[in-house]
Amino acid sequence: MARRSAQGLVPRMIVAMALLALVYAVPIVLALLGGVTVPVVVTVVTLAVLPQWWATEWMARKATRARIVSPEEQPELHAVLDRLCALNDLPKPRVAVSRDPRPNAFTLGRSRRHTTVMVTQGLLDALEPEELTVAMAHEVAHIRHRDVAFMTLAGSLTIAMAWGMRVAGRFARRHSRPVPFLRQVRDLPAMFFLASFASWIALLWVLSVLARLPLRALSRSRELAADHDAALQTGQPALLAATLLKISGCGAIPRTDLRAATIPAVGLVATEPARYGWWSSHPRITERVDRLT
Repeated sequence: MARRSAQGLVPRMIVAMALLALVYAVPIVLALLGGVTVPVVVTVVTLAVLPQWWATEWMARKATRARIVSPEEQPELHAVLDRLCALNDLPKPRVAVSRDPRPNAFTLGRSRRHTTVMVTQGLLDALEPEELTVAMAHEVAHIRHRDVAFMTLAGSLTIAMAWGMRVAGRFARRHSRPVPFLRQVRDLPAMFFLASFASWIALLWVLSVLARLPLRALSRSRELAADHDAALQTGQPALLAATLLKISGCGAIPRTDLRAATIPAVGLVATEPARYGWWSSHPRITERVDRLT
């Protein structure tokens, strides 16, 4: 049986949010010190974060080419989630299926009432009914622990930072011919602007990397907690361990764009190359199996 429960998740989420707040405070403080007014800073931050927060599920479906499916289309999957949600007294999440042939599942949402469980066709094809039940119990555990909403919010902040870096990089590449450009703007203020702009790109890149560190550490903890919870829900820790081994041996979903880059942090198994340690979003499968047996 797993030795890591969900009791320690709340303190970890608080610590992770505090660390993220420190990271995001850096550009805000620099903007204020640079003369940007408070209303402008608040407006920019709001416009950067809120669309991500409200559109997270839609963007994830677009990134993975998933679509919402009805009970008539996927009766077995809906029946499993019906049973698990009734057992945990939870509102039933929306159910989406991606045509990706590689097995995985993940959950995104703003709250328990605004959540979507996304499953790949590869997972549905690979798992037997009992295995699908323990896999979905893992996803329901994330909803019950409320870590889905936290990861959605934190991921939205990280993506907003990354999009800022990407926009700045595109602008820089658009003006990547320095000689003709500098001939037109030889004055010192223009040179100062270019140096400042390059510094902001570098700063955004560093901050976007730093922002991922507390999320990666939290993600590893939440996966172990969800495994523990799923084992308790189903009473079949050995079956969950076998299912994780089965899924992990079938490959990973490639990351195709910025939104997809957040999916490895919320998937049933790691959807990125096998890199473990401080940068990994998931514990080793062997560690998860050991904790379940």
